[in-house]
Amino acid sequence: MKNSHLYRILPLVLLFILNLQFEAVGQSRKSKKSKEKSEWAKDLWYGGGINLGFSSDSYNSIFAFGISPMAGYKLNSIVSVGPRISLDYTTAKYSIGNGVYKYNSLDYGLGVFARLKFLETFFAHLEYSQLNETYATGYIVNNELEKYRQWRDIALIGLGYNSNQIWSYEIYINYNFLEDENSIRVPIIYRGGITYNF
Repeated sequence: MKNSHLYRILPLVLLFILNLQFEAVGQSRKSKKSKEKSEWAKDLWYGGGINLGFSSDSYNSIFAFGISPMAGYKLNSIVSVGPRISLDYTTAKYSIGNGVYKYNSLDYGLGVFARLKFLETFFAHLEYSQLNETYATGYIVNNELEKYRQWRDIALIGLGYNSNQIWSYEIYINYNFLEDENSIRVPIIYRGGITYNF
């Protein structure tokens, strides 16, 4: 009689022990996944800047304001890579003939970058981006300033300084190797902004 109770209870005890084992394995996998996730997240950094531009002469004036967020992933303590986007709102006035013509546009760009950090506070910046920008032709069509949109490639190499705190400010100077030599744009680009966890 005692043995029959044992045979009835034994399978339940075994199921209970197996269940505890599966729960322990499940918890171990969960903690391993959360640890991997937190380790991956600690290698991310974020940054960005504010774009501000103004130009004027006797015939026209242009004002631009925008933002340029970026995110990087640290491959190691020196190299990080990531995407960068830019959004710029431009308003312009052109004096042509006896009239003043205005336009507003939203320009945008997408790019990828790599950074090499050295001496704790300095970095080299490499970037390839494509910008979609609005250009005015200077001609009036149907009583409006004629304009068109065009993609432009930029390839930058530069050097910068980062204040090396959890929240840091940074400044850097870049040279655009793809700038058209017939363009009125200067191939040197100055940037500044803030970073988190760089």
